[in-house]
Amino acid sequence: MRGLREELLADATGDVLEVGCGTGRNLPFYHHAKSLVLTEPDPEMARRTRRHLGEAAMPVELVEAPAEALPFANGRFQTVVSTLVLCTVRDPAVAIAEIRRVLEPGGLFLVMEHTQAHPGGWRRAQDLLTPAWRHLAAGCHLNRPTLAMIEAAGFSPLRVVEVGQGLLPLRVGRYRSPGQAPQRPPW
Repeated sequence: MRGLREELLADATGDVLEVGCGTGRNLPFYHHAKSLVLTEPDPEMARRTRRHLGEAAMPVELVEAPAEALPFANGRFQTVVSTLVLCTVRDPAVAIAEIRRVLEPGGLFLVMEHTQAHPGGWRRAQDLLTPAWRHLAAGCHLNRPTLAMIEAAGFSPLRVVEVGQGLLPLRVGRYRSPGQAPQRPPW
């Protein structure tokens, strides 16, 4: 997982928002960000993250907020990151709409999520296990069609890689938000 995180976050540039930072495992991999804001709704996870803020290469702001209600202006960030988050949020469609809102037009949405399995045996197993799994794994929905929801919200896939299959198929993706990215001066 460390290598996947490092490769994905190499693309995080400009003003970066990480939604649902958990314990801060991604902090060491933000090498190209101009600024970094983390959100985490769980006070205990946020407390654990605060112990790791010094691992980042730049100052970090930590905001306790759920993905469904991001307290930021429209178009505030050039990059938004979500790693192993969208399976647990209460309303993923609202969370993805909020991500789109705070991401500038043409911005980059970096995703590492386990998702709904391909049709067949593993998907049936996910459907059967999800009700119990949610209670054991902090609200995680094994069978959530996360990537389809991201694309339904208007994001365009740039590159999506399937890493593994079975009960927890992992997808690593780079998506572009609708619209044109503003031109930035070269300095």
